[in-house]
This record gives sequence, C-alpha cells and structure tokens, in this order.
Amino acid sequence: MSATLRLRGPVTPASGVRLPVAVVLFVCVLLSVAVQGTMLTTPLLTMHVFDGVMQSRNLDTLWVLAAAMLVALLLGGTLQFLRAALLAALAEQVGRRLQLRALAASVRIALGGDRTAAGRVLQDVSALRRVLGGSVPADVLDLLSIPVAFGFLWLLHPLFFVVALAMTLLQGGIGLLADGATRDTVAAAALAEGRSRRALLGRLAQRDAVLGLGLLTIVLARFAPAQARSLDARFGAERRARALAGLLELAVFAQQIAIVSAGVWLLIGQRISPGSMLAAATMVSFATRPVVHLVGHWRDWSEGIAAATRLVAVARRGAPPAPVPGDPSAPAGLHAEGLTLRAPGAPKPLLRDLGFTLPPGGALLLAGPNGAGKTTLIRALLGLAEPEAGRVLLDGSDTLRTPRSETGPRIGYLPQEAQLLDGSVTDNVGRFEDAGTAAAVAAVRRVGAHDAIGRLPRGYDNAAGPEAGLSGGQARLVALARAFHGAPRLIVLDEPEAGLDGAARAALREGVAAARAEGAAVLLVSHDPTAWRGIVDGVLRLKGGGDWALEMAT
Repeated sequence: MSATLRLRGPVTPASGVRLPVAVVLFVCVLLSVAVQGTMLTTPLLTMHVFDGVMQSRNLDTLWVLAAAMLVALLLGGTLQFLRAALLAALAEQVGRRLQLRALAASVRIALGGDRTAAGRVLQDVSALRRVLGGSVPADVLDLLSIPVAFGFLWLLHPLFFVVALAMTLLQGGIGLLADGATRDTVAAAALAEGRSRRALLGRLAQRDAVLGLGLLTIVLARFAPAQARSLDARFGAERRARALAGLLELAVFAQQIAIVSAGVWLLIGQRISPGSMLAAATMVSFATRPVVHLVGHWRDWSEGIAAATRLVAVARRGAPPAPVPGDPSAPAGLHAEGLTLRAPGAPKPLLRDLGFTLPPGGALLLAGPNGAGKTTLIRALLGLAEPEAGRVLLDGSDTLRTPRSETGPRIGYLPQEAQLLDGSVTDNVGRFEDAGTAAAVAAVRRVGAHDAIGRLPRGYDNAAGPEAGLSGGQARLVALARAFHGAPRLIVLDEPEAGLDGAARAALREGVAAARAEGAAVLLVSHDPTAWRGIVDGVLRLKGGGDWALEMAT
C-alpha cells in the first residue's frame, strides 16, 4: 500500500458507464460552474422585473421573464441532480477501495502489536465514507459561487462587495473557531469511547468466566467510569458546538440587516435602483450559503479530516516492506541468519544473533520456557514480524519482503489458536481456493481427522467459522489439516498435539513423517520434546534473556 491514500481507477455511476476518478471530478467541477451560471438568473431577472416591468407595466415582458426564470431553475436543478449522482458514485467507489487498502494495512499494524490503531480503521473508513457521501463535497464545490457572486456585487456597487466579504469572513471565522475549539475534544472523546468499548467487549468475550465467577457486576462497574469520561468529553464538545451554532445564526441575521441597510442607504442616495438592492440581497445569500453550510456541518468535515489523517498514518505504518530479489546463493529450505528479536516496548531483546538452517525434509523442535520468545520467533520466521536485525529466507526468498501471495502458498501454519474463517470445512482446509474437495480430503486424511470430520452434521460442508459451534478439538483438527494442504515447502506447527487424543497424535506423527519424506521442512513447537523423539533432527532451545542453543539429535 502506498504511503498516501491515492485512489485511482474507474468510477461507475448509476448509468453503468465506467469513468476515471479524475474525469468524474472534472465533470463535477464543470457542472458546478454551470449551476453557478444558472444561479445568476435570479438576481438578473429580479432587476429586470423591478427596474423594467414595474415601470413599463408590460405584462408580456413579465411572462417572458418568468418563463426564462423557470427554465433556468429547471436546468440548475437537473445539473445539481447529475452532480449529486456522480458524487455519490465517487464516494461509493472511493469508500470500497479505501476499505480494502486500509484493512490490509490495519492487519499488518495489528501484527506489529498495535491493535488499537488497527481497530479504528473500519470506523475511520465509515466516517470518511459518510462525509464523502453527504453534503460536504457539494458544499465545497459550491464555493465556486463566491467569486461569481462577489464579482456581481462589485458591479452593482463596491459597498455590497465589502459587506459580503465581511460577512463571509465572519462566518468562515466562526467555522474555524468551531473546529479549533472542538477538534481535540471530539478526537479525545472518540478515542476514549473506542477504548472503553473494546475493553468491555474484550471482557464480555470471556463470558463463561465472567458469568461463572459472578464477575459481571464488577466488569460493568469498572467499565462505567471510562464510559462516563468519554461521554463527558463528547457532551463538552457538543455544548461548544451548540454555542457556536447560535453565534453563526446571529451572523446570518446580521448579514441580512447589513445588506438591507447598505442597500437602503445607497437607494436613498440614488446610487442604485430598487432592483439592484433586491438583487444584491439575493446574491449575498448565494455568496455566503456554501460557507454557512460548511460551518453548519463542521462536525462532519472535521471528523472526516481527522479520519483521513489517521488513515494516512495507517497507510504509512502498514505499508509492506519493499520487495527484494531472492538470494540464489542461500541454502534451500528455511534459513535464519543473524536474527535479533525484541518484543514491542521491551528493553532487552528476546533473542540475539540466532541462526540456523532447516533443509528440505528436515524437522526441528522449538522448545523453551514461557516468555522465552517462541511465538515471536515463529512470527519472524514466517515474515509476520520484522526482526531488529537479520533476515529469514525460504528457498532463497526473504519471508518478510516477498509478497504474501508468493510465500503464503508455500507455508503451512498452525497457530496456537485455530483461527478459522467463515466458511465450510472444505473452504478452511483448502484456504478458500478452487482446488476442489479432493485436495481438502487428502489433507484431512494426512492428519488422521477424516473420521472426526465425517461425524459433523454436514461433514466437509459443515460450517467451520468462529460462530459455527465447533469444539476446540474439532476446530484444531481443521486448522491442522489446513497446514498440510497443498504440499507446502515449510510447515510450522505451534503445539500441534494440544487437545489431541492418543490416536490423533499418532496420526499426526505419521503425517509429519510423510511431509518430511516429500521434502517439506517442518518446525514444531512443543512443551513435550519426548512426543517427537525419532521425528525431529534436533532441538532449538530458547533459554531466555536472548540466549539459545541448537542441539542436534544423536
């Protein structure tokens, strides 16, 4: 993902015609200019009615002018409808592309340990789509009416121009004041609200422990102060906003009084005609209306700007590392070279200068006490986390800097948690590819889970996602089979024997041995090294404090 939110590509309006984004924006600007042209008909016709028809008392002229005004209004309404349709299509397409790119970046940020920023991505995308799909883009385009109206007012009389300029600056200043007075408060309130909501959902996710131990009252009591702080911050921002909205309303009334007073003064001095005074009053409203609308929707565009700023930051932080060419001189299999790993925020590294080579057909057991860095090492080996120093190569390709679309199919991975996705057993085992059921069945048979899958209500078509209701053992068997699907070059199993009975463990040992025979490199994490005796070639033992040792089997 690029460091900025550059969105290119076609936009499909309701007509079904696909147009580039730049063309759509250009057409919207042209339509806005045309709309402003039709806007001039109202004050011009007003001048003709009061300065011409009222004196000549010619009704034919009045009907012609009325018909011309009606045609201009219909044309302006049609142009505004077309512009609104294009802006809606643009907002929809931008939102879709932005959501996919931002989600990809948020996943990479979450892998880096910052789940708070990653969790806000969908909210920020929704906020930005809401702004783009609302009235703010049209109000921004309507700002084109300001120079048109100011020029017309100058031609009527420079005093009208001065009054309109002063009122526009006053109302724009109120908008800037509203944004400056509430932006930080609104952002802080949104952040506090998001934190409290995630904290509550995190606690309620442990519903069995919460209800079983009678902790619900305590959980809600601990949630209440954080929720109260976020509500207080939001209410404070809204109080300021209401006060500034009242100030804006007063400014609008002051504008009407000022322009009428200026017109009457000029009319008494016979510097303008009555029609010019009425036309000026109409044009001042046209000139300041976009500013009033933008100020009235300050919260929308303020939140939209804040969301866009955060999304740009997410795009920069979540950008994938620059790809590097493979190293043909590197040994085949998995090769770790000079790895130094540090947990986020930790003062000392978990591992220092770790290096080993796991050739095709080799098997290595990763062992060590809790907190020694086993999971961190696995994530670095798979290219899910960037090491502080060193690199990891799989058949000569850097696992961190090679696109996941290339490394993913060559890796089989069983994390500590099953982490199944919405879909059937076949979908999850087959990684949602169109490889057919036969390949999924072969992977399930390899880990000895065919009978267990067959006992499910719908067998291989049974749902296997987070809400499917599978037991922990059933979900783990599906995830285990997924790791063996597609003859991967590297298989990483994190405590694969956990939750398996004796028969399943024996089948798993046979599956690992068969994968080795086919040339796969296998890395196992286990707290019971004896369970894999005779299967692995050695043990990579993490001792804590950055120390490690590679012990080869004898």
